[in-house]
Amino acid sequence: MKTLTSFLIAGNILLSAPVFAASSKHVTYSIDAASFTDVQMEMSIGEMDIEIYDGESIELEIELIAERRWFSLRRDDVDDIELEQRERGDSLYLGIDDDDLHQTWVVRIPAHLALEIDLGVGEVEISDLENSLKLELGVGAVQVDVANTNYGEIVATAGVGDAVIRGFGQGTDNERSMLVGADAYYYGDGEHTIEVEVGVGDARIRAR
Repeated sequence: MKTLTSFLIAGNILLSAPVFAASSKHVTYSIDAASFTDVQMEMSIGEMDIEIYDGESIELEIELIAERRWFSLRRDDVDDIELEQRERGDSLYLGIDDDDLHQTWVVRIPAHLALEIDLGVGEVEISDLENSLKLELGVGAVQVDVANTNYGEIVATAGVGDAVIRGFGQGTDNERSMLVGADAYYYGDGEHTIEVEVGVGDARIRAR
């Protein structure tokens, strides 16, 4: 009887093994971007830390952590989740659209690429930007540090929160709403544009 009991316990452990599947993972990608002019990046929940550099490849480190479901102690398996990559002409799309994942992206982007970013909830930090940017964030915070002032138009808006543009000199206007939002503008003679829209949170753009 003891042998049979031990066998049944061992069998139950084996049958339960999928419960302990990986709930987090770290992945890296290196993508040749020499033939692209712009890149779109999308995630649902998490953080993006983006550095602009003088290179030809997009370098990514991504940490994925499955969110614990409210009705259970277990987390989903992330083993099969991969970065989606799509090409359309000279544009590249990169994304992981999953509401049950917390994602952390550390990205190095070639300076020749314009950026489009779509994030549901989280934070975005961009350093040394010198190209065009369009960014939409539902809830969270955006910090953009610009390497130069080669911009014709910059617009930052926050539905609930603050929006500030600093370091561009004449042509800058920061407006605080009488209610809860804010808008900031810059109009210059440069080549590129920046458009940042935050639903709830802060948007800050500054020239170094």
